[in-house]
Amino acid sequence: MKEINVVFMCGALRSGSSLMHLMLNHHPKVKNPGEFDFLFDLVSDEGAFPEINLYHDWLSTHRIFHSKSLVIDKSLAYEDLIFSFVQQLTEGDSVLVLNIHRGFHRIPFLFSNAKYIHLIRDPRDVARSSIGMGWAGNVYYGVDHWVNSEQDWKHLEAKVSANQFFQVHFEELIMSPKPILSEVCGFLGLGYSEQMMGYTDNSTYSKPDASLVNQWKVKLLVKELQYVEFKASSLMLDLGYELSGKPFVSIGTVEGVWLKVTNKIFRVRYAVKKYGVGLYFKERFSRFFGLVAVNKQARIAINGINKRNLK
Repeated sequence: MKEINVVFMCGALRSGSSLMHLMLNHHPKVKNPGEFDFLFDLVSDEGAFPEINLYHDWLSTHRIFHSKSLVIDKSLAYEDLIFSFVQQLTEGDSVLVLNIHRGFHRIPFLFSNAKYIHLIRDPRDVARSSIGMGWAGNVYYGVDHWVNSEQDWKHLEAKVSANQFFQVHFEELIMSPKPILSEVCGFLGLGYSEQMMGYTDNSTYSKPDASLVNQWKVKLLVKELQYVEFKASSLMLDLGYELSGKPFVSIGTVEGVWLKVTNKIFRVRYAVKKYGVGLYFKERFSRFFGLVAVNKQARIAINGINKRNLK
């Protein structure tokens, strides 16, 4: 296995990784070009690599991959291709940091000596934010990706040594950005740079806002709090989050069906509104019936819409 120096910032979607990316990327000795889940998404939990032609085909309609302007050397096997991507991203003596949102436990199959920043946000805020992104129709389902990501982290944590990772809570980053960033820089072997707080000059993101912390306290109903804590309480306690104190709920059959149906209806309506009826059903039906060429056309069109809506 080749040894390539790289740091992975691991955090569930909607946990503040975009903000952290901007802060880190403004350090003169750090390069953080954003999210790179496509490096590991097709690796199995047991470490089996994808068939290379399948991977090439999968990347052909992957919006985030295409946004990175990486060159595919088709003579390379999967492992060497991933290393080539990382080498293309490396700049001089800058520390390379790549954002990953899931499957963290697969990373050591390729990068055994990597270091990790674990970015955590309260799942009660993540679940609510997931609804706004159209990923879920209620917080009961909106918290699922957070739970899955943090379970993946626990699996990774069991594989690496304590000096390979550093933990950051989103709430602490927002309330005390400079002290937290100083600690992160120390973990990366760097000194803090005031330029990190200059990300507001060339992005749509504003300065850290304390109102973004613990929004769940005023924006979630009691029942919604119970839904999130029903699924996430064990991980929350492990990660240092106090529970609301509300009694745990038991989800009955009727309530479970209602949550599932309303979640599905919301997601379909959101997607139809965003992509249009024709494009939405073109992608769905072509995927269901195995119409590969038609599905690729639909995916490319959807990628274009998603790109135009990026913040």
